[in-house]
Amino acid sequence: MPAPPVLASKSAQRRVRPLTTPAASPISRQRRSVAAGAAAVGTAAGALLMLNTARAHPDIAADVSSLQSTLTDLQTRSSFSETASDLTRLDSDIANVLNLLESARDKGYVYQSDIEDIAYQAMDSWQTVRSQVERGIVQQSQFMQTNLAGLNPDIQRLNSVLRNPTSATSLLGSTQNQVNQTMWDLEKAERTLEDNYDEIESDVRQVNSRLTTIHWALDQLDDAKFALEDGEDLVMAVPARWDKEGKDDPEGVLYLSNKRLIYERKEKVATKKVLFVTTSSELVQEVLIAQPLDSVKQVKAMSKGLFGHQDFMDVQFADRKLDKVAFHLNGQDSKDWTNLIERARSGKIEEERATGSGLSYDDLTGPLTSGDLMALQNEVNELQDEMMLKDVHGELAELENEVSSLERDLADLRAKGYAVEKSLEADVRVLAAQWERIKARAETTLEHQTQILGQQMTAIQVSLAALMGMSSNLAAARPGYVQLKSAVASAEAQADAAEDTVLDQYDEYADEVESLSAYFDWVEWMLAALSTASFRLLATESGVAATEAIWERPGLEPENGILYLTDQRILWEDRVGEYELKINVPLQQVTDVKEETDEDGEFEVLAFSLDSADAPVAKARFKLALPVADDWLNMVGRARAGDYAQDRAIEIDEAELDRIRNVPEQCYNCGAAFTAPVLRGQTEITCEYCGVVTRV
Repeated sequence: MPAPPVLASKSAQRRVRPLTTPAASPISRQRRSVAAGAAAVGTAAGALLMLNTARAHPDIAADVSSLQSTLTDLQTRSSFSETASDLTRLDSDIANVLNLLESARDKGYVYQSDIEDIAYQAMDSWQTVRSQVERGIVQQSQFMQTNLAGLNPDIQRLNSVLRNPTSATSLLGSTQNQVNQTMWDLEKAERTLEDNYDEIESDVRQVNSRLTTIHWALDQLDDAKFALEDGEDLVMAVPARWDKEGKDDPEGVLYLSNKRLIYERKEKVATKKVLFVTTSSELVQEVLIAQPLDSVKQVKAMSKGLFGHQDFMDVQFADRKLDKVAFHLNGQDSKDWTNLIERARSGKIEEERATGSGLSYDDLTGPLTSGDLMALQNEVNELQDEMMLKDVHGELAELENEVSSLERDLADLRAKGYAVEKSLEADVRVLAAQWERIKARAETTLEHQTQILGQQMTAIQVSLAALMGMSSNLAAARPGYVQLKSAVASAEAQADAAEDTVLDQYDEYADEVESLSAYFDWVEWMLAALSTASFRLLATESGVAATEAIWERPGLEPENGILYLTDQRILWEDRVGEYELKINVPLQQVTDVKEETDEDGEFEVLAFSLDSADAPVAKARFKLALPVADDWLNMVGRARAGDYAQDRAIEIDEAELDRIRNVPEQCYNCGAAFTAPVLRGQTEITCEYCGVVTRV
């Protein structure tokens, strides 16, 4: 089982080695020399603060020893060497975080875009704060040396009377009070200095923790036995056990991508034991679950264990073979995971996709070259379109074209014979009526955001011109280069935020338009299939739906074809080779329809119970090419109830209805009763007993 990354606590991290040990820059060496100088001053001054504990009378020896311990601590801390060490460590931690971030992006991790914002803000703040704290260390150290020097006379007087407890007690008490006050002043100064960078330290620690987890996930993916598909990106991974309530529950890694939820078993299993002790083992690695996110029906986080500290997550899959799977997560919060899965399912995870170039550690510390300046100039040129929100302009224009096409597209569908769902005309009219208001609101917001970004873009271009003017002195240009790189990264983030602000003005409306347009495309596909079919619909009969489906014939090879639903019939046509209509049953003779389980769990299956002498089987099972079983159950139910006949945009001539109501009830030749349903548009009835055709 791969171990999750573990980080030290904040208190522990203050006293451990740096996360990395990069080569020291001249600036770093200069800063360390400043801190070392302050420490040297403290050592020189503090050397005088020494009590002769060996001469102390036994009655006061314990108090004298305690005071000396405080003095030693005071002398050590008066140089603020721990604070100086914090600065060096934080330098290292920031460098490490930037390297981890750059490495994660290079390896293809595209989510958690807020990491850039946190890291760059911490880095930017650190440039100023570090100098302030350095100056504060020198000032406070000098101040403390003065205070320590003020203690020395009392220390010397106390040393002279240590053998006389009567004379020493009063002086010991007053000296102890002075030392305690000085220690309190020192601790206050330490806290004041640390307050300057506590938030930065916290942010860096948080980002380091997240990036460590991301790199662990990337390492696991690199070692996995499966590969991501085209357009698929890793979101997160976690060590997990598939909790089957047994001692042999598989352990491995649960992966979440923007397309799938994948569980890979990854554990060492014993291949040889001697007296219950494993002497030989092998790594077992196999994918047990790989489900698309749209097959994840529900996710629930739970806490178990004696104190509720064990994270579990129940995942309900559409695949009946899996049904509900419980995962025991190791080292990550199950609530965080449920949120991640929901964001991935809804597509909101794409809002967290990282964009822009950002700053690398080399940008901050490496030598500046002419190539760096040219690359930055190209970045600024490419930024122009983003700052003008060109993509949003294009989306609005495309949406307007789509809205204006809806009425024409619907009229075309009606002309081709799609006669049901009369509410579609009203839907199109409502969307068309709303467009001008939506468009005006979006364009007003777009103009406002473009003006704001335009001002920022102007400032960037001015800074770029100034920077390029310093190309002959690259050392002097470095501060401006770093500042402009940061400004470009910030501008890209603000452009993304501005896009979201404009998108909020029309997003829901666009979803409605795209949904209706997609429905029209679906109907168009059905009409195209009907136009090439081997049969023709009856007069006034309208197609309702069509989908590719495999007819699973009992005892025979399955056949590929298209399943059709009209407002009067269920039909299935063989589409391999020469087209042939093999199932043609009136809806009145469909006694039941339900979804059944596919043996492989890969496809949805619809099973129709048919009570028709003309049907080749009493039960027809169709394996659907698309996951549309629920939609079909609903549509077949509506069709059987006569809803589509009532919900027609093109009304049926009353004379046609009268003709159907008045058809003969028996055969004129043999007198046998007609039992099969008579459909609209039907022009003849064939007697099932004598075969004579009656015209109607």
